[in-house]
Amino acid sequence: MSTTLKDIARLAGVNPATVSRTINRPEKVKPETRQKIEAIINEQGYKPNFFAQGLASGRTDSVGILTSFNTNPYIIEIIETLEHQLAIDGTYMYLCNCQQSLELEKKYLDELMRRKIDGLFVIESPSLNTVHNLYVKNGFDCPVILINQHIKTAGDCFVVSCDQKPGILEIFNEVKHRRLYPFILFTPADKSYYFALKERLFESWRLKNRLDNNQARCVRLEKLIDPNSEKSVWYSSEAAKELFKRYSPRAILAGNDLMALGVLAAAREKGINVPRDLSIAGVDNTFISRISIPAMSTIDLRMGEMGLKAAELYRKLKKNSPVQCKRELRVPSMFYRRETF
Repeated sequence: MSTTLKDIARLAGVNPATVSRTINRPEKVKPETRQKIEAIINEQGYKPNFFAQGLASGRTDSVGILTSFNTNPYIIEIIETLEHQLAIDGTYMYLCNCQQSLELEKKYLDELMRRKIDGLFVIESPSLNTVHNLYVKNGFDCPVILINQHIKTAGDCFVVSCDQKPGILEIFNEVKHRRLYPFILFTPADKSYYFALKERLFESWRLKNRLDNNQARCVRLEKLIDPNSEKSVWYSSEAAKELFKRYSPRAILAGNDLMALGVLAAAREKGINVPRDLSIAGVDNTFISRISIPAMSTIDLRMGEMGLKAAELYRKLKKNSPVQCKRELRVPSMFYRRETF
């Protein structure tokens, strides 16, 4: 059986409150008493229950990080930055993977609130932008920071996101400048906001520049249900091989880096030289784009920067009133050229 605070008090010949003060407010304890208690704590290997202390003090030095699926490469990079920044401050984190389940999301939220977390970071929540939204309409006892989320109304939440438009338009203008036609936007039939945004920007750009479908077209992968899973590489590769039977594109912008990797694999199998005969770019700037051969050009969504800004915002919220902090922080995307474009 592990040593308790009462055991330390008994061995030191003091009451439990004195032991508690030695741990939490040592300056309030006489030096000789403090030294005696600290010696017994070290001798017995006593570990304070910080969770219980947090329930009593109202602060637990812990936060929750809730995500829809933590296997997504760009989500991993946001989490890694958050974890590093939180560790600097001595803050612990509970990482909850909802696996795209609304029921599991509710359970995790209930448990995180029971644990009296000091802050909640939400990345790719299953319920956001649905009628089941669990954040905007419900009050929390801690600040809620939504990362990389598009949301019509954030309510009392804070939002840290990336503006994808600059990077997307940058690559469209590159295609126009170099006349890389036919140009293909290779995207899943996913109706989520950011994939739909790419299609809207593409169609607007195509019409503005008076390009017909032979010069620029959007190709949707109807069978690709989850574009953020590793299966999307295979689906994209098979779809690209079918595409190459009908067209000879000069440039392809894929919906994300995983899909771009599939296109690159298909081009290699078909003997298409990249980038001489075909330029390829992805979206996200994940580690996948950095380790692919050749290295993948991509639209950098600044995941590390979003994680850093979210951590900095959390620090400000701990020190200041929420009304003193900006409700929304946005970082601009940018086209990151490597070897495939």
